Amino acid sequence: IDDFDIIKPISRGAFGQVYLGRKRDKSGQLYAIKVMKKKDVINKNMIEQVVAERDALAISKSPYVVHLFYSFQSRDKIFLVMEYLVGGDLKSLLHNIGYFDEEMARFYTAQIILALEYLHSHGIIHRDLKPDNMLLSNTGKVKLTDFGLSQLTRERKPSFQDVMSTPSVATPRSQSQRRPAYHRTPGQILSLTSNFTF
Repeated sequence: IDDFDIIKPISRGAFGQVYLGRKRDKSGQLYAIKVMKKKDVINKNMIEQVVAERDALAISKSPYVVHLFYSFQSRDKIFLVMEYLVGGDLKSLLHNIGYFDEEMARFYTAQIILALEYLHSHGIIHRDLKPDNMLLSNTGKVKLTDFGLSQLTRERKPSFQDVMSTPSVATPRSQSQRRPAYHRTPGQILSLTSNFTF
């Protein structure tokens, strides 16, 4: 972390705090640096979630997902260094302008669908879709962030049935046909449509 100057806090989440930081080099590039205390991660039994978040971000190379530049740790902290998006989040934008007209809602929804399509094709289920976790770039592009509740499966691609049904509904026909363990939030699509009915 000595390679970065911490400028100010940006937000606080369940697993840690996010700071605006600048790399100490000629570029002066700004980053969003998520800092998690190892003690808190262990006490809250969140080790798997932190690893899943790091892995999901590391795997993702989509223009609709926040980019992870570095991940490292000190003796007592874990750091995720991500791209900094100056546009804030969709929740704040919605609060500021009051509502999204149909064209704006379609524009943002389409980008989130592209993000979900990419993530699902790579075995990543976000599981925390909400406007707070949809950040805006300086060009108005939406990018998904906060993968702290995400689940990864590298055994196969998620199917439509996985996304829309609960494990009890998606019961295999026989013991020999049992599918690999697969975790996701029931109703990713329902979550998306619920968040975009503004």
